[in-house]
Amino acid sequence: MINYRALIITGFVIIAFLVLAIKLYSIQVLNNEYYSYIAERQQNKPRVVKAERGIIKDRNGEVLSFTRDNISFYVDTRMMNDKKVDSITNIFSRTFGKEKKYYKEIIDKGFRNVCLEKKVPKDKALQLKKHVIEGLFYEEDYSRIYPYGSLASNVIGYVDQKLNGIDGVEKIYDDKLTGKDGFYVIEKDVMGRIISVNENSSRAPESGYNITLTINKTYQQILEEELAKGLQKYEGVSASGILMDPNTGEILALSNIPNYDPANYEIFPNEVRRNRILTDTYEPGSTMKSISMSILFDQHLATTNEIIDTENGTYYYKSAKISDTHPFSQLSVKEILEQSSNVGMAKLSFRIPDHMLYRYLRDFGFGNITSIDLPGETSGFLKKPNKFSALTKPFLSYGYEISVTPIQMISAYSALINGGVLYQPYILKEITDSKGNVIRNSQPNKIRNVIEKSTSDLMRSLMVGVVENGTGKTAQLEDVVVGGKTGTAQQLVNNSYTSKRHNSSFIGFFPADNPKLIGMILVNAPKVGKYGGLVAAPIFRDVSRRIIDADLSLVPYKKKIERNNSIADQFIAELKSAPASNGKSYMNISPKKEDKFKTRFTFDESNKTMPNLINSSLRDAVVQMNELGLEYKISGTGKVVSQSIEPGKSFVSGDTCFVKCEPSGKYNLKRVN
Repeated sequence: MINYRALIITGFVIIAFLVLAIKLYSIQVLNNEYYSYIAERQQNKPRVVKAERGIIKDRNGEVLSFTRDNISFYVDTRMMNDKKVDSITNIFSRTFGKEKKYYKEIIDKGFRNVCLEKKVPKDKALQLKKHVIEGLFYEEDYSRIYPYGSLASNVIGYVDQKLNGIDGVEKIYDDKLTGKDGFYVIEKDVMGRIISVNENSSRAPESGYNITLTINKTYQQILEEELAKGLQKYEGVSASGILMDPNTGEILALSNIPNYDPANYEIFPNEVRRNRILTDTYEPGSTMKSISMSILFDQHLATTNEIIDTENGTYYYKSAKISDTHPFSQLSVKEILEQSSNVGMAKLSFRIPDHMLYRYLRDFGFGNITSIDLPGETSGFLKKPNKFSALTKPFLSYGYEISVTPIQMISAYSALINGGVLYQPYILKEITDSKGNVIRNSQPNKIRNVIEKSTSDLMRSLMVGVVENGTGKTAQLEDVVVGGKTGTAQQLVNNSYTSKRHNSSFIGFFPADNPKLIGMILVNAPKVGKYGGLVAAPIFRDVSRRIIDADLSLVPYKKKIERNNSIADQFIAELKSAPASNGKSYMNISPKKEDKFKTRFTFDESNKTMPNLINSSLRDAVVQMNELGLEYKISGTGKVVSQSIEPGKSFVSGDTCFVKCEPSGKYNLKRVN
């Protein structure tokens, strides 16, 4: 019986030995490569080392966004015992001021690797690293830091938890900002403890490129502060502002208020995070009048002193009633812009053929994206000529039946005042690597010539008149001449225009005779003030005053302006005959540059006999009268049919000649004037 049991036990031992031998043979011989690979992965585990994301700076080197190398601390609960837990909880309690039981509960309830503290600053991390306890380990945990909070948030954008760019510059240049991750290979024992690091198989991370923007942090801060004040003062829903160099297309500041904190973007709604300057369209209202008037002058379809019947502020055309806020019986073309007359502008618009109006507006950039290097831009809407109704042209002329974005509008105005060149707006100044080598350097990108330089010079002068004599007086500065144009447009609510909600805007520039900065302010639905001249223009004035005070290089020569209602007239006179420079300019930025206005007309003192202007074109008549030093007042358009100073009669310089014109050809404009 005993031998039988012994045989059974011996048999089981032999069978077990055979099974073990077969399994060992399978592991060691048949599947040697597979199990060697598994063992190697367990013992030699690569760990990724995140590359540091690049820095975003303003044009002067001020850091707007950077990555902080924080560290997160973990414990492996499988390696814990009471002594280790007590030591770890003591250390963390002293370092972070929390109770020991807080950390003990995390360890007791955790499974495998649990995080005790996340994103620990370096100073505290260094203290914790001094304590070497088996089972306590740490990993690098980068954080994206925005040192100025919400400043320039609509430009910079934000990143997600994995440091992927989601909006703004962080998104559009994500591939440049993102570096190349590295890794190191560690060897562990069977308990998971680190034995060594294999340096030959490891690779150091490569930091991302650094981005320098065209933004000026000081300008940006002033713009945001004044927009916020204005929004509160005028009780608007939101406000937007842009500052730009009209001669290059560089964006110097860009902001929407309310804005958001990029570090905590998830708590803000989409409408706040959205860059409305690029994404939201609006009907610009009277700021479009400057664009329309430049077309008239560029095509020689109007003159500044020509008199237009403005119907005492009420004009009926087809089925529409066109009204002015301030009624006048008649205004000169110059005054139509200054007083922002819808009636006068509507009448003038009939002189522009449909296809010509459309072509100019397209050339100014409307109906197309500007291709600024920021995400989310929309193109707005511009009706094609074959879709024009009888009312389209008059409505277009003062900013309705068209939708634009603020970035389109300020780009168009830059062309209006810089000599007629449309530039692509841009936000990137340069890209450099971690050693400071320049990878990419942005340059101004000229899109096209839109209007003649002479037209641009004239429009700049006329917009000085808007600020000095017209609706933009609240934008005046004490020691710098400003030009600009106001805009007030009713908003569409439930497919119907309402007088209760407006877009109030102002586009201004300075110094007026050689603009170095152009700015746009747009306030959505202000309850106080309503009009662009009472809401947006004062905000522009306050922004400009602070920027000039903060940046002494912008306007180095300033002098208190004695206003006598002739400043705008002086600008126009300079277009006709540029005086010699006296070495200083209180409107121009640089005293070294010569006056840009060229002499267009000369006056011969010996010629005091009135020529025959009858049957001359309006343009030729104006040229001759300017050459003779005559003042003039014109009614009508087309060819000259009468003149108050008869041909052959003598006159004195400065006399006024009244000229009457009548149209000829296919465009009969008599009923319009």
